[in-house]
Amino acid sequence: MIRLGLLILCASLLSGAPALFTTTSDTSWKSWTAVRGTAQPDATVKREGRPALRVESNGESDAIVRSSAVSLRIGKHYEISGWVRVDGLDVRDGGRSPIAVGATLSMSSMPFDVHSESVAGTREWTRLKLRFTASRSQDAVMLRVAEGGAFRGRAWFDGISVEEIGSIPIAPDKASVRTFGPAYRYPSAGWIYLHIEGKPYERGYQHGYLMPTEIERYLDRCAAQIDAKSRESAWQWGRITADALFLRGFDEEIREEMKGIADGAAAAGAKWHGRKVDLLDIATANTIVEIGDLRSALRVTKTGLEGIGFVMPGYGEQKADVPPNERCSAFAATGKATRDGHMIVGHTTFWSLTLAEQTNVMLDIQPAAGHRLLMQAYPGGIESGTDWYQNDAGVVLTETTIRQSPFNREGTPVAFRARKAIQYGGDIDQVVEHLNTKNNGLYTNEWMIGDGKTDEIAMFELGTYKTKLWRSSKNEWFGGTEGFYWGCNNAKDLDVRLELLPDPKGSPEDVAFSPSVRDIKWQEMYRQHKGSIDEQFGFLAFRTSPLVSMSAMDAKIATAEMAREMLVWAAIGKPNQRERLGGDRDKNGINEGLFPSGYRLFSAKLSEAARVGASGAASPMSKAEKKPETAMDEAKLWSGWILPASDGDLWLTAGSATYHGVLTSERAGRTVESLRVAARSHQIRENTPLSRLRLTLDSDVPNRLAAAKGALALDALRGDLGDEKFFALMRAFFDEHTTQRVTTAAFRAAASKAGGKPLDQFFAQWLDTVAIPGDNGGASYLASQMQDRYGSMLIVYGTMAEAGANRYAAEQFLLHDVFEHSPVIKKDFEVTEEDLRTHDVVFIGRPEANQALAAVASRIGMDYAGANFVVDGKPHASEYDALSYAAASPFDARRMFLVVAGNSALETVKAARSSLLPQAVITLHNGKAD
Repeated sequence: MIRLGLLILCASLLSGAPALFTTTSDTSWKSWTAVRGTAQPDATVKREGRPALRVESNGESDAIVRSSAVSLRIGKHYEISGWVRVDGLDVRDGGRSPIAVGATLSMSSMPFDVHSESVAGTREWTRLKLRFTASRSQDAVMLRVAEGGAFRGRAWFDGISVEEIGSIPIAPDKASVRTFGPAYRYPSAGWIYLHIEGKPYERGYQHGYLMPTEIERYLDRCAAQIDAKSRESAWQWGRITADALFLRGFDEEIREEMKGIADGAAAAGAKWHGRKVDLLDIATANTIVEIGDLRSALRVTKTGLEGIGFVMPGYGEQKADVPPNERCSAFAATGKATRDGHMIVGHTTFWSLTLAEQTNVMLDIQPAAGHRLLMQAYPGGIESGTDWYQNDAGVVLTETTIRQSPFNREGTPVAFRARKAIQYGGDIDQVVEHLNTKNNGLYTNEWMIGDGKTDEIAMFELGTYKTKLWRSSKNEWFGGTEGFYWGCNNAKDLDVRLELLPDPKGSPEDVAFSPSVRDIKWQEMYRQHKGSIDEQFGFLAFRTSPLVSMSAMDAKIATAEMAREMLVWAAIGKPNQRERLGGDRDKNGINEGLFPSGYRLFSAKLSEAARVGASGAASPMSKAEKKPETAMDEAKLWSGWILPASDGDLWLTAGSATYHGVLTSERAGRTVESLRVAARSHQIRENTPLSRLRLTLDSDVPNRLAAAKGALALDALRGDLGDEKFFALMRAFFDEHTTQRVTTAAFRAAASKAGGKPLDQFFAQWLDTVAIPGDNGGASYLASQMQDRYGSMLIVYGTMAEAGANRYAAEQFLLHDVFEHSPVIKKDFEVTEEDLRTHDVVFIGRPEANQALAAVASRIGMDYAGANFVVDGKPHASEYDALSYAAASPFDARRMFLVVAGNSALETVKAARSSLLPQAVITLHNGKAD
């Protein structure tokens, strides 16, 4: 996958070739078109002596301005740049979705959530830029202001240019790539990109070896899908069903691939309930949807008793049929319906959260025979599951589920037929033939097929014995929507619908086609956009209700040009930037929720750069075992409590209580270091020696400094005296003075006597100077200290990527409903330097996702590039890693900054829930602190 705007490139690598597109002094802006809002040259605002383009709202809420055509080369890498100035630009969201950003640069081919940095408020000329991979040969620059929302104020643009970036390898961060022979995997925007190749068993083995942990988890999800309350017995039933009905329906090639997946995963340590993963586990996972559909299929499968006309006794209980599941929305368009006359296909899946959370594998298979294919899949999958397929012949295959038709015991699984169709289907005829050959009827679908070579599209309703094929080449359109097919789980052909009624003397049922609310919406959108359907149509459809629903989990869109180059825009998580927490059906102890990562551009051909620089066989993803720290035996410690004789003696009473807590902690080593950080932070506000501290009702800082630095002093004394003498001193002193007021002088005398040496210099260093003896500097704040700054807190979430997830994490931070006061939450582009100077700031989202954080990351010493951060020289590049990082504000050391960021949307959300431990830097894995 090529991450737009955040590719691993250097500015020095620009080719130096002349710009493909530029606004010069000769440009009058006449070739630019205001799609929404207004745009006109403004002679009163100039940059480098020429009028800038002023963009305003004309009451339509947002503004979008498109340039004339820009010629690009598919798969090549470019940079768009330009200058923007804003005056009083106030951006408002139109609702929960989409999240509107400020004035920004983009391309016409790009989703609404892929753009350059954005600006708002009042700012002088600011340069914006965005690096991207071309997904169109004829594109256009887009100037966007508050897209999807509303704004007040004005924006001016100037100096817009598009340049090609030199021919260099572009790849994900090396630390995030794991290889095994020719296979590789890496995380990206909530997806796992997995490339495998070769003969069936070999490529299967690669797959299993690189995904053992994910396969283990997915098997557990599949078992929960059958019966969440008794997974082990449910899985055994599923295995028996798959063995009896489905396994032998796969041909030898696919059985070998599944065997390879099982063996590779087992070799890497994958187990299910204590035994190694095997072939039947993988076969069951690949037919889990069909297993789930068996009950509905058997209900409409003939028994031989049809036509007799049995009449139920009046006292019999009538049970309603199981309603059809609504699983997808999809469209295919071409010809007169599209902007350029070429094909486009799009799909969003509605699915159970249990399986949806792990259907985030972008599986790239280069088989020894057949076409190279790219499909959305799940760990251990030989098929898609959500049914999004592409191949190197330019074919795109997807579907929406329709009501379940009868079961054909002689047929083969759809997992097999769909996989064969995309691996060996070079055109629509071949794809249809593979789908229809030996069809077992389970998982009944209305298939959408597009051919990027010919721009032909087709809609194929595949019942068990009845089918209907509509083809654009034959000018066959349902409902007269020329150039457009749509699907939303509602069978259109009468013969296919009649398969649901096997008994001619059964209960009456209305079998006429009745449009659903989504059918109506698709036709409405077709009428509104006929002749201009393109990627933007798809991005809009999949964030528009009811075409996106509460159970939506993804979106995929490919044009003809993209299909020929094996490119796809894909989003995991709801494509309308909404979080999905799951309902009561999903509460099975497995689900974590789906949090939107936004659209990203994937390319099978360009993914080869992932192998560059990555070498060596990968080991199973596992965490090294750590020996737990153990708490000290309390019998060795002191007991009781003492009172300070004066404020200057507080260090002893507060410090001894704090240090006792440290020693009884199971993280004593880390806690001592945390005290050092805490002491530094308190000294920023109270730079006073311990012996001269004075308590006040206006601040608790003197008390906190006494506790932290006092505990450090006692830890240093322990090091000076040794454990035996130190603990004997503490026990004796507390035994003698418990419940009494004590002085520093008395303790110093007791310590010198216990140590058998004078300790004047030791105590002078610790009590009479502001320094922390032996301290070489370091972090100034602990993450937990942000809890004490709730009243002055500003939360800033990133909109550059994963905006929906970052917003949700910001809203969940510190559980706002516990407090009467809720901190101010701002988007990254809304923040000013004055905001940062006058607040304690929590940044949500890593620097590549949060432009406000990116601007200060180096100033607070944070090493975070892309989706990879480094702590103590160790890279953390897993998609399951996250970071909580506390630092002093570079604008005012009395203020603190806290970064809460994950390498994926999900981990950012988890980190926001568990990021306030008493440490300066917290690394988390799967939401748990290391």
